[in-house]
Amino acid sequence: MGPPESKVEASRPGLSSRDALGKAPRQGSLLTRHLKDWQIPLNSWPRKFVAIVLVLITGGILIYRTWGMFLAAWMTRSKIPDPAIYERAIRYDPGNADYHFILGNIYNYSTQYLNISRAGEQYEAAVRLNPYASAYWLELSKYYEQSRKIERSVDAMKMALQRDPNYAQTHWAAANFYIRLDDLKSADFELRRTADLDVGYLTQALDLVWHFYEDPERIMSTHVPNSKDANLIALNYFIGQKNETGAGLAWSRLKAFTTSVPERFAYIDFLVSSGKPHDAWNVFSFPSGNTSSLIYNSSFETEPMNGGFDWRFGSTEHAEARRDTTTAQEGVASWLVTFDGKENVDYAALSHWFPVTQGQQYMLTFWMKTEGITTNEGVFMEVEGQASEKQMGTTYWRQFTIPFTASSNLATLRLRRMPSKKFDNLLKGKVWLDNFGLTEVRKVRQ
Repeated sequence: MGPPESKVEASRPGLSSRDALGKAPRQGSLLTRHLKDWQIPLNSWPRKFVAIVLVLITGGILIYRTWGMFLAAWMTRSKIPDPAIYERAIRYDPGNADYHFILGNIYNYSTQYLNISRAGEQYEAAVRLNPYASAYWLELSKYYEQSRKIERSVDAMKMALQRDPNYAQTHWAAANFYIRLDDLKSADFELRRTADLDVGYLTQALDLVWHFYEDPERIMSTHVPNSKDANLIALNYFIGQKNETGAGLAWSRLKAFTTSVPERFAYIDFLVSSGKPHDAWNVFSFPSGNTSSLIYNSSFETEPMNGGFDWRFGSTEHAEARRDTTTAQEGVASWLVTFDGKENVDYAALSHWFPVTQGQQYMLTFWMKTEGITTNEGVFMEVEGQASEKQMGTTYWRQFTIPFTASSNLATLRLRRMPSKKFDNLLKGKVWLDNFGLTEVRKVRQ
């Protein structure tokens, strides 16, 4: 037997493969036939008339069902708080809970249209039509509370919390509600839940509980979530209240988290102001506890943090202070202050704290370099009332030593320049500082 006819035709000269494939049945034709089976031919006037009637009836039903909603939406498009507008909208769209809720707010809060009883009716209608909206129940609770219907108010507040259990603002409203009812146990729970959901509410919550308890241990254990952000807020709050116990509790919990040194500046300053510079130093150096040098960042190898036990500095209109990585006596950087020659400067804008022992003798060393320092009042370093030699003109790197006895447990080092009393008193020039060191001269007798 010979090969099939289709193959013979495909192999004939001048017959392309597309022509050969064209002879095969097309799948699309099957789909077309199925669609035709479902089509109703409108090839007569009676059938066309029936089809038109069906379309008109369907369209009429849709228009009838939605025309009222369309009119109500059109009436309220401007959002004008006029009760007449929303009363009309409700007549056209009585099932819309939003219209009832907005109308209730107008009657409840507008002095011009105040109608408390109508407000209650509208709030009740809103929760009946849409019992899942937390905001509706919240306003209904407020309405019942102002109407002295406390049990209903409590029930409505519970419904608001059930409908939106993960919204901090609802729990915050509930906490204030229970405080007004003098139910502090329920208020405590809602305040903690509020802070758990949104730590941004914590400062306000702490204000409330501090007013009622003034008990830092209870507040930390009950109201402050054990997170970095919450503990940091609590720390700063207790600092503001000048409460050492609360600040200490917050810091104890905060040590379990990674914090930057600048985040601790407020606590460091608080401890120093409380006469506890060594505790402040421990907070500053946590967690390393490095005490190899009491003068932190003594050679300006890192950018000063401008706080804590790092260098504190500031620039003015006529004196620019910055770290200089092009000039150094040791390491990779020094500190540079540039005076522009337009002011008789009383300068003390660079300083440094370091913890010491009261009565202990110390030896401070440092290196200084100057360029073109003018006037008869030069620049110098000062610590505990003792000063280095004033530097004027241009000098190369030179080491200076200042012996001093600590008058307290905290010493402050400053770069100084006293105002000149001469006629030619405008300070111009540059001064570099580097490589500070501190050593004990002798031990204090115990």
